[in-house]
Amino acid sequence: MKISAIIFAVMLPIAALAYMSPGVPQGFVSDFAGLLTPEQKQDLEMKAQALFSSSTNEIAVVTVPSLGGDTAENFSTKLFEDWKIGKRGKDNGVLILIAPAERAMRIEVGYGLEGLLTDAQSSVIMSKIMTPRFQQGDFYGGISGALDAVATALGGAKVVVPEQQSSSFSGDFFWLFLFIPIWLASILGRSKSWWLGGVLGGISGVVIGFIYGFVYMGAVAIPSLVVLGLLFDFVVSRSYARARLTGNYPWWIGGHRHLGGGGGFGGFGGGRSGGGGASGRW
Repeated sequence: MKISAIIFAVMLPIAALAYMSPGVPQGFVSDFAGLLTPEQKQDLEMKAQALFSSSTNEIAVVTVPSLGGDTAENFSTKLFEDWKIGKRGKDNGVLILIAPAERAMRIEVGYGLEGLLTDAQSSVIMSKIMTPRFQQGDFYGGISGALDAVATALGGAKVVVPEQQSSSFSGDFFWLFLFIPIWLASILGRSKSWWLGGVLGGISGVVIGFIYGFVYMGAVAIPSLVVLGLLFDFVVSRSYARARLTGNYPWWIGGHRHLGGGGGFGGFGGGRSGGGGASGRW
């Protein structure tokens, strides 16, 4: 009886600290703590979807009201394993966890991405980007900036935190050029005419001609962009036509398979955490 009582006394605090799943993923962004407006959540979801579409890297942003007495390290590791963030065999997932009750945050990195998103870079992202915004109550700004920085690191570049104003501009500039090809592919793929891409390319060439002069730049840009536009339209239109027959939609239309509901998120793909990353508080 005494031995049973001792075991119970030892196991009770361990059980109290046991990980409790917050639920099933709501998408790439799961705001269980209610820190974001619907518009902010949708914007972050689009950022994560764009990065997935261009690289297959899966970034999960998760906010929970509390860690329930658990540590950020254990909670994030268990959640990573529970949801299997990243692709099987690639382990290319990243988890950004925020718990406002403890003012705790962690970036958990999948095994396959530890060489790109290092522990040191994860720490910089939290201390220089997330912490200042979170202290001001700007959770959206902190998460958005973290997504920009994670995308930079996964692209092979070193994370550099510039001044606040230039950081916002460069982040918007990066996502602008990432979204435009995806947006054009989605529109041109669904269009009935194969020549629309050439028209858009010609218009772009005329704009370049007005800005830089028609004699040299315009004369080269107009025919070149017309040809590129026609080729781009032809490729995405054929891809979309095949997708309608098979149900396997290309990445620029919202995923690798038909989901019925029309969304781009179809669940995570079986990745594992390598235990890398960094934790912090604000």
